[in-house]
Amino acid sequence: MLRPLRTILTLVTLLVAFATLSPPRSADTLPLFARDRKLPCSACHFAFPRLNQLGMHFKQNGYRMPGEMGTSPWEKEHFPISLIGNVGASFTRTDVDTGGGNRVTATNSAFQQNWVEFHTCGTLAEKVTFHFDNGFANDTGLLTSGMAFVQFDDVAKDGLLNVKVGIFDGEIPYISDARRTTMAGYLTSWTQDNRGIELNGTKTAWTYAAGVVNSDRTVGKADSHTLNQLENVYAWLMRDVGSNMVTARVRMERQDPRVANKDASTHTQADVSAYISPSSEKFAVIPGFTMEHFSDQDTQKDINTAMVEAIAKLDKDAKWVGTGRFEQQMIPAAGGAPALNNTQVALNLAYYVNPNARVALDWTHQSQDQGGPKVDQIQAFVHVGY
Repeated sequence: MLRPLRTILTLVTLLVAFATLSPPRSADTLPLFARDRKLPCSACHFAFPRLNQLGMHFKQNGYRMPGEMGTSPWEKEHFPISLIGNVGASFTRTDVDTGGGNRVTATNSAFQQNWVEFHTCGTLAEKVTFHFDNGFANDTGLLTSGMAFVQFDDVAKDGLLNVKVGIFDGEIPYISDARRTTMAGYLTSWTQDNRGIELNGTKTAWTYAAGVVNSDRTVGKADSHTLNQLENVYAWLMRDVGSNMVTARVRMERQDPRVANKDASTHTQADVSAYISPSSEKFAVIPGFTMEHFSDQDTQKDINTAMVEAIAKLDKDAKWVGTGRFEQQMIPAAGGAPALNNTQVALNLAYYVNPNARVALDWTHQSQDQGGPKVDQIQAFVHVGY
């Protein structure tokens, strides 16, 4: 068990040493928006790839600064295209209860390409935004599609109403699976794959969005030969309070039923969260709570998940950044099944070679009561964006 762990720690040491000896590149050349505007990456990023408050509003405003009009990509000095890659090594230890008081431990170590993604995004015209991306799946190596949307900006004056159409991530600006700094994902689904239409906008300190998007239902009404999947609805509202933000969101999803005489069941999710950070942006704390209800489940009918995440710059130059997250998922007893608790702890220490390249060590512990498995994972990786 110790040999793979020593290998990972040795790899991290070599990567950090190489990074320290390598001269940092100018932030003015990275990534596509910084190249275009000649801005330091820290203007929009707390720590790559996580956005700060300005970056969140820049994204929400159709990749435009306040009061800025969009332009065609062919009018820019640099064509808007970015590459994001992540490669590393992992060591996983799983402890499973096999019954009768016996537990079996299994270990696995691997070196792998975690992901490679290509993004092109920006503005097509004064009031038109676009985003397309594709990536190579780490399990098959096949090219898969990602976001593909167009947003019509300023349908109502000054960003009061924008209309987004296509395939896009449904997420709260500061909680994103795509922009987290840990390798471990969240226990609950903070980010959804939306395919449909969204109305969004901003007014003074308020940001809001509401949409109708495709469900994953494949079963229609009885004796029907048609199926309308454009049936999931959601809405969220965010309020700026100085350098802090508070958000409430609700989502209702239609799902395939488990009984023959029904055409759909419902999954309802409601959550509240906050982004707490001083104006100096030395650290940020993100608490969140999610409540989920499944209409036709006998067990696991309700799921409640509490989370708190913290990210901090550990030195004055923000070369070292630490992230910690604790999550507790509580499933009340139902249908004769006992109450169940899932716990996840994630810690990450990253060294930024430049504002868009980091070498990191990640540790995750997952556990489940009622004799469930316990999983510990250590990952060392390099994450680069250009």
